[in-house]
Amino acid sequence: MGRVWLCEDQMASRPLMVNAGISLYSFEELCYYLYQNVESVEESFYNELLCQWLAKELDRQELAHKLLEGLEQEKSGCWCLEQILNEGGFYNIEEMNNVLRIAETMEKKTPVQRAKLRGDRYLKSAKFRDALLEYLKALEQESDLFFQGQVWHNLGTVYARQFLFAPAAECFKRAYETGQQTESSEAYLLCLSYRDGQVPDQGGAKMKSLLKELQEKKQSGDRNSYEEIIEGMLQELRIEYRKSE
Repeated sequence: MGRVWLCEDQMASRPLMVNAGISLYSFEELCYYLYQNVESVEESFYNELLCQWLAKELDRQELAHKLLEGLEQEKSGCWCLEQILNEGGFYNIEEMNNVLRIAETMEKKTPVQRAKLRGDRYLKSAKFRDALLEYLKALEQESDLFFQGQVWHNLGTVYARQFLFAPAAECFKRAYETGQQTESSEAYLLCLSYRDGQVPDQGGAKMKSLLKELQEKKQSGDRNSYEEIIEGMLQELRIEYRKSE
């Protein structure tokens, strides 16, 4: 059974709005939110408005003053997070070390890298809508083709795990075109074979047979034959895919 927190301190008359769907009314809620969303909380979250809310709504004058001084000294978001969680005292040393390590890792990344990492974590947790938004954000900001290929591949995984094989196939196709990774081409072929109503049964059986042969070549280390099969299948299915559109 998970732990239960009782909000025993002062409750805010005006909540802290952290995003469109979440409002925080207590210090316990703030600590819980920061701990659970350490990857997605931007450094800009720690600002003067947060300090004012802590001071006026929760009567956390000392903490608010400490955070304001830290912000003036250009302390990091990780430092601010540590001060808030230490004030609450809800987490043990191991939990604190873990969450601060994650926060430090995120701070060392560029904004676009942070967006991808957030997307990866959302995908792992099956939060597909949030993952989709983060991946799209990353694609808008990054021009490196290999990185784009990784993002397109993960975006395809978001769709595939929801059985949306048509958009998944398109994403894996883009991933292969930009990143040139064989795992993307394999995923593209699989999505085309499973795409509902767009590949005939006979073609689906042929596809499964070719995929089986492909795996055998890969496991045996016959790289040349493996690449030849991949290219042949891609060429054939590109034609089928265009016909289906």
